[in-house]
Amino acid sequence: AKESLMKKYVLILTQLLSACSSLSQKNISGVYYGVLPCADCEKIQAELVLKVNGTYRYNTVYFKNQKEYTFSESGQYRWDTKKTDVIRLVEFDNLAVKVAPDYVEFYDVEGNPVKSKHNYKLQKVKP
Repeated sequence: AKESLMKKYVLILTQLLSACSSLSQKNISGVYYGVLPCADCEKIQAELVLKVNGTYRYNTVYFKNQKEYTFSESGQYRWDTKKTDVIRLVEFDNLAVKVAPDYVEFYDVEGNPVKSKHNYKLQKVKP
């Protein structure tokens, strides 16, 4: 009985380790670009750069009253603990971002799609 219980533990541990390593090996690096909606401006041009080393750079240009306001921030991202296709931008209020093969999409704080008719996707423009 002890031996079969031990085999179960080893099997479970192996499955957990392979699940973790497959997440960390998922290559999501690249440059994602698009135009996002803005509540108090005309539009937001956004560029999200995800790097292999777990860091990001988020560049935005806000267009308001025929002027442009540029912002840039960088930090680390980590995988969401509950959703395998969502990362969190740690220094950007832990923002949830769904990662797909050819785009990223900004999600709400719970890590779910934003319920809106507006576009929150950035298309992958460079690997």
